[in-house]
Amino acid sequence: MSTTDPVKVEAVGEEYATAVYKGREWRIPADADTWPLGYVKNSIGYMRDRTSVVDHIAVAQALEQILGDQWDDFVIAAPRRRDLVPASQGFAAAIGIGASDQRGPDGQLFDRAFGSLPRLLAVLDSWPTAVESDLARFWNLDYRDRWRFDEGRRRLTLRQIHARLSHLPSDAALAVEMGRRSPVELLLMDIYEPLAGRVHPARPLTPEQAAERHAEASAKAKALADYEKRRIAQGHRKVSTVLDNARANALRGR
Repeated sequence: MSTTDPVKVEAVGEEYATAVYKGREWRIPADADTWPLGYVKNSIGYMRDRTSVVDHIAVAQALEQILGDQWDDFVIAAPRRRDLVPASQGFAAAIGIGASDQRGPDGQLFDRAFGSLPRLLAVLDSWPTAVESDLARFWNLDYRDRWRFDEGRRRLTLRQIHARLSHLPSDAALAVEMGRRSPVELLLMDIYEPLAGRVHPARPLTPEQAAERHAEASAKAKALADYEKRRIAQGHRKVSTVLDNARANALRGR
């Protein structure tokens, strides 16, 4: 997979970037805001234990709209389901929003389809005011320019937003909202821990610690589910139902 330079494509106002996949070139809309963002968002889902999964149907629906009249040729060139995700990753890289190598608590890569775009969209949906504040504070950019145009060119693109949010300092509003810690806070934790004899409760977890905690939580959830199944098989009511009834009785007795 190779791509044209997305920054140059954007700078000269080209409508399409070029990605090479399965031995041929594909024209990809350079402006991510013209992509079917609803399908892109839905391409990544989460199970009850927060394990991330790829929705291949959503990936295919998004690719069909991105490729337009190239879709039939794409299906011939890449007919297998396993071709969908690599194509989505390559097309996202072609417009400058490629996948990172960061992993979540479940050990899976954060960016499992369409590069970093689903994660970027989730951030914009969850913390829009923090994003607006940081763009103005650190780069003197107006987030509203995302929907403004000069001579047909978008003033502020999702690629530009992604590049800036990917390099925020620890005291940025978005970093604070997302639970990151400043160097001063980490220093205070370093002072607290030897005095208290335990890890500070707000200490950020390493990827290994996060994966271990995720595994422990999954094991506990599985054990509880197995216990519930055994109780039900023996004719008992669910533990959760018993607890709910006990709480309701306690409230009525007040």
